[in-house]
Amino acid sequence: MSAKQSIISVIGSLNVDLVTRTQRVPVGGETLTSESFSIGYGGKGANQAVACARLSRTQSQALNGEASDIEVRMVGAVGDDEFSPGFLESLRKDGVRTEMVEVLKGKKTGVAVIIVETGTGENRILVSPGANGEVPVQDLVVGDEGLVLFQLELPLEVVLHNMRIAREKGVEVIINPAPAVPLPEEAYKGLGHLLVNETEAAILSGIDNPTNWDEVAAVFISRGVKNVVITLGGEGVYYQTEKRHAQSKPGTLVPARKVKVVDTTAAGDTFTGAYSVAVARWKSGPEATEFDLDAAVAYANRASSMTVQKQGAQSSIPWIDEVPTA
Repeated sequence: MSAKQSIISVIGSLNVDLVTRTQRVPVGGETLTSESFSIGYGGKGANQAVACARLSRTQSQALNGEASDIEVRMVGAVGDDEFSPGFLESLRKDGVRTEMVEVLKGKKTGVAVIIVETGTGENRILVSPGANGEVPVQDLVVGDEGLVLFQLELPLEVVLHNMRIAREKGVEVIINPAPAVPLPEEAYKGLGHLLVNETEAAILSGIDNPTNWDEVAAVFISRGVKNVVITLGGEGVYYQTEKRHAQSKPGTLVPARKVKVVDTTAAGDTFTGAYSVAVARWKSGPEATEFDLDAAVAYANRASSMTVQKQGAQSSIPWIDEVPTA
C-alpha cells in the first residue's frame, strides 16, 4: 500500500502579534526605549498550522500552489477588522487552507502583545483573545482528517467537544495544552499524543517542581495517553510511550541542539508542527507500521532549533528543506 495524502486539521487560535524587542523588561513604573517594534501573525493555532505546512513542503511548492502529501487546514475565527484579510492571505501563501476560518462580523481579531528580551531571547506574552473567544461549541472535525491538532487558546468547551468528536470518528489527536489549565479525565482517555513543556507538565500532572520525568509521564499514561512528549527548553526533550512504560523501561531524553538563541517565540509551535507532520505521514502509510516516535522527536528537535535562531513568530518557522537532516 503506497502513502496517500493526509489531512491535518488545526483547530485553534489566530492572533496578530505586536512585538517589541528590548534589552530588558522594564520594572514597575519604569519607561524604557525599545530596540524595535513589529507587527506579525501568530496565535498558537495559526503558528502550528504554518509549521505543519512549511515542514511538509518547500517554499517554492507553496508559492506555486503545488500539492504536498500533507494538506493543512486552519479552523478558527478572526474579526472583520483591518488585520484579517492580510492574515488569511499570509496563511494561504504558506500553503494553509483557510476555508474553515470564520470571519466574525463586529468582532476583533485576537491580539498578542509580545516583549522579547534581546539579551536572552526569552519572551513574555499578553493575549487578548478577540474572535478566538467567540468560537461556538460545535462540530469542527470533518472526519476525513488523518490528524487533528489542538491547543488551549480557544474556549475549553470547544476543545473538549471536538476532541471527543475526533475520538468518535477515529481521527488521531494531538493536544499541546497551552496555556495550561487542568483538564478533565476524559481529555486523556485514548489520547494519542500529549505535547507539553516542563511548566505545563507540572500543572497538568499535579507534580510541583518535578525532578523525575518518568514519574510525570506515568501520571499521563495512567490517564490513558499513548505518547507523552515534554519539551525542556535548553535541556532538550523527554519522551515516553505507553508501551515502554508497561515494560518498565525509562523514557528517553534527547539533548537540545547547540545553537545561538535569538528569539524563542514559536519554537514550541515549530516542534509541534514538525511532530504533527511525522504523525500524519505515519497515518497515511501502511497500517501495520508502528509510529517511529524516536524519529518524530528528532525531526521536531532539529526544526525547532532553526526557529530560535531567527526573530519573529511565523516568520521564523523553517521550510522543510531548511531543516538539517542530522
